Parts: sequence; structure tokens; C-alpha cells
Amino acid sequence: MARGAGNRPRLSDVLYADMMREINSGKWGAGARLPSEAEICTQFGVSRPIVRTALSRLRDEGIVQSRKGSGSFVVPTINGHKPAAMSNDRRIASIADVQKLYQFRVALEGEIAFVAARTRTAIQLAAIEHAADELGNINARVSDGTEEDIRFHRAIATATDNAFFIEAFERLTNDLRFIVQLARNLLMSQPAKNIERVQADHAAIVDAIRAGNSELARDRMQYHIKSAQARLFFGEGTSGAAFWEQNPPL
Repeated sequence: MARGAGNRPRLSDVLYADMMREINSGKWGAGARLPSEAEICTQFGVSRPIVRTALSRLRDEGIVQSRKGSGSFVVPTINGHKPAAMSNDRRIASIADVQKLYQFRVALEGEIAFVAARTRTAIQLAAIEHAADELGNINARVSDGTEEDIRFHRAIATATDNAFFIEAFERLTNDLRFIVQLARNLLMSQPAKNIERVQADHAAIVDAIRAGNSELARDRMQYHIKSAQARLFFGEGTSGAAFWEQNPPL
């Protein structure tokens, strides 16, 4: 089953790999009945549409089969199937990894925004503003915005003038690119108002940094990242604040 336009990653692909690990480990052995969709949602912390897409891929590949009224079962000839490959230069290999990276981003980039608001120079502010403008003006037919999004966050990290913050951000780049692309793929499939909402998040972060308001810059960055996580796992209309209250950090 294709992974989507241009083989772009989806959260259902990560869940597929998680489920394959359960199968290959023997936890969901040959002939075993898989947990219900609701149980899988609870176990991995994802929405039902994501579960259904992963299950559909498993069925299409002959790894599981559905029995009307009984659920989904692991096909007895499962031996030899392996989880979807994950890039060697990336550490994300599960839904839990995605959640933990978002948790780390909230802490790291929130503090990066806090410091950048205090230390940024006029030239660094101009670079942040330029990156935000580029991100706001992307053409969906040419780019999904992943690289532009990373450049925006990198410009803020650079404005800290702190080599440790900058290095920490750069070490995350491959993992960050993966989850940003997951989020951007979802965003590009939604109505324009949702894209505008994200651009408003970016503008709010820039405004706080421009004003030198460290506390506000941190709050806006953390809200932006939490909201992206909420949309990815539970769809549009889920606020970052509500998501974090209902789903505390791992």
C-alpha cells in the first residue's frame, strides 16, 4: 500500500511499525486476535482514523485478516514479515518516540524562544522574520513546508547565541524533519483556515521575540508545539492546552 504522495511519512506508518513489532515479538502471535480498534487507540494514544489506516495496510499486505463480527486476526503465515524500515540516521521508530520528541521540543524550544527574545540582534530578528515570511508564502504544489518550517525554528535557535542550544537543535534535525513532515502533510490536507491558524502561531512567536518578551515567547512557542502534537494525534480543532491537560507528558 502506498504511503501517500511522494512517499511522505504518515503517523499511521509509525503505528504500522509498532503493530508489526507486536506481531513479530509474538505478543500478537500467528492466528491471534488483535485488540479492538478502541483498545489499540488507548494502547498507542492515537485516533481511530490512524488505527484504521494502519490496519488497512496490514490487511492489504496479507499480514492480518478481518472476520466479520469477530475482529482482525494475524495470518498464520506471518513469519518473514518485518516492521516498516526506519532511517538509520533517525531515532524515531514508534508512536512513543514521536510523543517523547514532542515533549522534548516543548522544553527545548520553549527555552530557546525565551532566550532568543532576550538576546536577538536586529540582524537575527530580520532572519527570523524572513524565515516566517517564507513559511507563510509557500506554494503547496512546490513544497509541503517542511524545510521552511525547520529554517524558521533554526533561525530562532541561532538568535540565542548559545552554542549548546544551537547544537541541541541541530542534533534533532533528522528526527525533527520526520515529525514536521508528518504534521505538515496533515496540515496541507485540511482547510485553509487551519493553515492560517498555524501561521498565526508563527506570527505570535515572532511578535513576542520582536518585543523582547521572554515569558510570552516561551508560552507561544510551547503552545504552538503542543497544538501541532494535538492535531497530529487527534485531528483539527484540538487545542494544545486541552490536549496537554488530558494527555500529560510521558
